[in-house]
Amino acid sequence: MKDTIERTNRFYIEMSRKVLSEKEYEILQSLLIEKMTLQQTAVLYGVTSESIRQIYQKTYDKIKSVTELLGEIDRYKVKLQQLKYDYKCATGQIKKRASKKKEEPEIYKTIYESPFPFSKRMYSFFEVMDIHTIGQLAEIPLEKFGNFRGFKQQCKKELIAFIEFENIESLFKGFSLWKKLPIE
Repeated sequence: MKDTIERTNRFYIEMSRKVLSEKEYEILQSLLIEKMTLQQTAVLYGVTSESIRQIYQKTYDKIKSVTELLGEIDRYKVKLQQLKYDYKCATGQIKKRASKKKEEPEIYKTIYESPFPFSKRMYSFFEVMDIHTIGQLAEIPLEKFGNFRGFKQQCKKELIAFIEFENIESLFKGFSLWKKLPIE
């Protein structure tokens, strides 16, 4: 459990790097990763522990507001995808799928809502491919992933781990066979 918390802390700190100043990032690194106390961190930066606490609180508030904004953006992206799907169904471009009650929430869940610790490479891959929901990911046949630029063995391992972590193997046709095959 402790290892999971450390990995999660490291993941969120790394995700926050673009939002934080160098000093804020280093202070978070010291407190959450290196497990330094407020006093130790204060001595390191030559300020009071109250100053470190205030910087930590300010940083926490900044990250929280950015995270909420990103969550809102993700909800709007899912809503947009649903509207596009509904439009295509209404205009007859595609037929409406028969929905299974269990799978439906998983299809609309955004990839970013998952607690799975993706690498920067996978997040970049999802952005380039314009994949935001699990449903969009499941629409791509597994065999085609090897054709995408940058999708190598490490990405395949990570995608397999994600699919198993979320327990969504049923959404991917031929998953059990594909995960055993080498990347081409």
